[in-house]
Amino acid sequence: MTIHERLEAFWSGEKPDRIPYTIYYNEWRHTQNDPAWAPMFEAGLGVTYHIPVIKTIRKDVESKSVAFSEKGRNYVKSSITTPVGEIYTIEEDGWTQKYWLETKEDYKVMTYIAKNTQYKPDYETFLAKDKKIKPYGVALVAAGRTPMQTILVDYVGLENFSYHLFDFADELAELYEALLEGFAERVKIIAEGPGRFVSVLENFTAETMGPTRFKQYHMPVYEKLFPILQSSGKIVGTHFDGKLESCKDLIAKAPIDLIESLTPPPEGDMTLEQCRAAWPEKLFWSNINVSNYFLPPQELKELIKNLIKQAAPDGRRLAFEVSEQYPDNWKESMPIILEALNEIEV
Repeated sequence: MTIHERLEAFWSGEKPDRIPYTIYYNEWRHTQNDPAWAPMFEAGLGVTYHIPVIKTIRKDVESKSVAFSEKGRNYVKSSITTPVGEIYTIEEDGWTQKYWLETKEDYKVMTYIAKNTQYKPDYETFLAKDKKIKPYGVALVAAGRTPMQTILVDYVGLENFSYHLFDFADELAELYEALLEGFAERVKIIAEGPGRFVSVLENFTAETMGPTRFKQYHMPVYEKLFPILQSSGKIVGTHFDGKLESCKDLIAKAPIDLIESLTPPPEGDMTLEQCRAAWPEKLFWSNINVSNYFLPPQELKELIKNLIKQAAPDGRRLAFEVSEQYPDNWKESMPIILEALNEIEV
């Protein structure tokens, strides 16, 4: 099987010839010209590309970014100006130092932006990129985040989010509803477009939301909109890369086909065995904890065998991936994982 055939079998709940193993393009791109990757692709490794199928159009909004330095450090300030005010964010090396939303007035500006954003199909860009990527590359449909995860991860940040839930409850609720309307529009466009796997990049970890708010803000979105994607033949995966135990019963009920970036302890709080017991029919695209890449070769192989035994004793509904930072010893460790997957009879 090729990596494409292997993933298609995995997504369909069927048994591939071996457990698939992939790496995000965003992680791989930094060293993509290193010749050490070539034998790994020959051994079955795939690269996943998250590609949008939507064009975003904002009315009466002006955006700009300016680079600047301060005390020997390099930053980028991005600002958005609207008829109702301006908001800005500051990043250093891709990491947010100042989030978009800090005041009630900021929320009003972002809500204006959300209400004045239009979404149009851009299927041609997806198809062109899909055609251009190498045989080991796999195109996934990038759907972005659902509304509350967008507010938490992209607009506010964890610390301020905890305060805003109470201090700015009305403003946050209004922004949530505006974002929800836009997300529903995007789902309809995605449902009618190309691509089999839809990546909802939630970056969810349960201790930041808890089951009460997960049930309030996430479940209705999943229950209403994910079936639209599934009815068009899409496989819907949510990027849940943190602790999940407190929400496991709700996750079991959610119409999520696949949990992606699923991470065992110590980063997560559920073993793959516990995940399989909680979600027997869901697909797992699981991370391998970065620290495990530094195990001696035979121990690493045994770990992989054990993870497969926990989550996929029948060889179905499991794949592995590098979706977070890959280890410094990737040239040595990742081939060992591929060897293990090629040796294991599932």
